Amino acid sequence: MTQTLRMALLLLAAAVVASFVASSGPIQWMDNGAFLADATQGHYLSESLGPLEHPLYQFFNSLFYALFGSWLLSLLNSILLLPMAWLIYLLALNVGADRRLALLAATAAVLSHAVFWISTKAEVYIFHSLFVLLAYWIHLDRQSHLSSLKKLFLIGLVTGLGASVHQLTFVVLLPLYIQLLARYKSRVLITLPGFALGFALAWPAIAHDLGDGLNLIDIARRYMTGTTAKASTGGWQGSLFRFDDMWHEKNSVFLLLLSLLGPQLLGLIMFPGDSRQRLLWSAAALNFVFAVSYNVTDRFTFFLPGVQLLCILGILRLHSLLPTDRQGSALLHLSVLTSPVVLLLVYTLYSWGAIRLPSHTEPLPVRNDIHYFMVPYLPDRSAENFIRAYATTIPEGALILADWTPMGALRSAQASGELRGRSLLQCDEAGNIDPYLQGPGAWLVRTSYCAMVGERYALEQRALGYVLHKK
Repeated sequence: MTQTLRMALLLLAAAVVASFVASSGPIQWMDNGAFLADATQGHYLSESLGPLEHPLYQFFNSLFYALFGSWLLSLLNSILLLPMAWLIYLLALNVGADRRLALLAATAAVLSHAVFWISTKAEVYIFHSLFVLLAYWIHLDRQSHLSSLKKLFLIGLVTGLGASVHQLTFVVLLPLYIQLLARYKSRVLITLPGFALGFALAWPAIAHDLGDGLNLIDIARRYMTGTTAKASTGGWQGSLFRFDDMWHEKNSVFLLLLSLLGPQLLGLIMFPGDSRQRLLWSAAALNFVFAVSYNVTDRFTFFLPGVQLLCILGILRLHSLLPTDRQGSALLHLSVLTSPVVLLLVYTLYSWGAIRLPSHTEPLPVRNDIHYFMVPYLPDRSAENFIRAYATTIPEGALILADWTPMGALRSAQASGELRGRSLLQCDEAGNIDPYLQGPGAWLVRTSYCAMVGERYALEQRALGYVLHKK
């Protein structure tokens, strides 16, 4: 093994270890905390195929918790960086990289903002990206001895597995299927039975929805968009391709663009000449357009597969531009550290008061949003600190009212054995809570997104949140 190869391997190992160190632990905010809490319920199968369901991920998460417990479950995405890096390595080898470049591509992907942030949380996207990477690797593997029909069936199988984790599968694999259709014509239909098999863990939910009177078209539409033909609300269709709203939501767009710090930016702006690399570029570019214009706060998480593919292309582009001497090799290795170095430097300047950065209009107690969202390389245990403060403040038997984001922390805390004896209720589900007011009391975490509670009760502000009283 050459010295440069050893250095590339060392960088990858250090990047993965850094993710374990920066993990947010078994108590987390919002969806992340909800995933941790849901895994402890023992519900292996989804009851309905709603837009927020992830049948295969739910099964895998619940099984992982049953086998290893809450602490290791909170490290699951750091663990999944290992197969993710391996797949990126294999895919890079098949599109023209040597072993060193393939290792550097995997390292750049691990250290990219979106991938590293998600690796420190309980979230679906790294698990999902494994199936996207696997599908492209099966298609591009030059050493495979499989027949075209077997390859197509396997790609269909992997697509079904990915689709049973997240709907983003249909976006990122679209360029692959266009190429398969052009190359194999009607034989591409063999992917359908493979897809049906891969989608198996979603079939019980589909059967339940059919029993509730929905037809297959309504089920598919609801899973993809969050609505049906009979629904009164529009779901997420109105959030797609909202280029007109990008400036208004510039903070969330900025978070997505952080994932382009490093060689991956070259991968996006430089169109490759190699046909295999063009396929990956098409998938990554489509993913970028979809994610940057998807009008949701966490749009950066939807860019994960694209970032991984762009890291492969970016390393190849940078290698072709740099000289082949020792200085060029050193710059190539250092390029994978661009994202953590830049973001940590900016955060340091922010901490010193040298620069100002936009803050969230609805802050959470204990959490610094700049730290939380922008620099995942530094450990963030704000949710755990929030719970510890509440555990010493709120007596057993009391009620805690909260919106979705702090509710994730509260639920995951109880799932891991903390904050026992307190009742939890989301603000929009609060009914008659007078019995709590006459007993141990009721607390409100924050007024944001909880106006319906603040209008009904008098609020006494405390260091963390509010105590509710009758008006």
